[in-house]
Formats: sequence, structure tokens, C-alpha cells
Amino acid sequence: MIPDPPSHLPPPRPDSRETRPPKSKSRIAYYGWRAKMWVEGTLVLHMLEPWEKLLLLFIFLVLSSLFITGLIRFLPHHIAVMQRRTIYYIWGNTSSSVAVDDSDLSRAVNDFTTRSEL
Repeated sequence: MIPDPPSHLPPPRPDSRETRPPKSKSRIAYYGWRAKMWVEGTLVLHMLEPWEKLLLLFIFLVLSSLFITGLIRFLPHHIAVMQRRTIYYIWGNTSSSVAVDDSDLSRAVNDFTTRSEL
């Protein structure tokens, strides 16, 4: 039988305490633990050090915020352009009451950005 390490030494590696289910009987804690294990097992995050997990999380948050910002700022204009092209390809002209004017769209985007900056 292997004796327990002395208490003044750090815990042995790999430390499997994080993979054990929570001791509380709360269903929320249990399902949170299951979700964490599923994400770490799927993305192989369990083999990373804690600082590497934080770095990966930071990179993911930055990239997703850039993606969402791009969707909010540029997707409305792109949808208007695609709408005009679709109208042109279907009916053969660009003078339609359905088409969105660029000046109206830019005015709406400027109003939205000035409101969000306040």
C-alpha cells in the first residue's frame, strides 16, 4: 500500500480532485459539473494547465466579441446590399420601393452607435 504524501508537500500530479462530482446534493451544482466535464472532455481542456485554460478562454472571448461586433455593425448594411442585388436579379431594375437607401441605413447606424456610447 502506498502511504499518503506528507502534508507539507504539494498535491501529486495529476490531481484528479477537479474531475470528482460535487459533494453538495444540489442539482444545479451537479449539472454545472456535468457541463464542465462535457466541455473539457470534448475540447480536451482537461489536459491543460489552469493558466492555459484562462488564456484559451480569453482568446475565445475576444474573438467572439469581435465576431458579434462585426455582425451588429456590418450585417445590416450587407443585408441591404444583398436585398438590392436580389431585386436586380429577379426584376432586372434597381428602382424599387422595397430597396433600402444607403443614406437611411448609415443614418440609422449612426443613431444606434451614438445612443450606445451615451
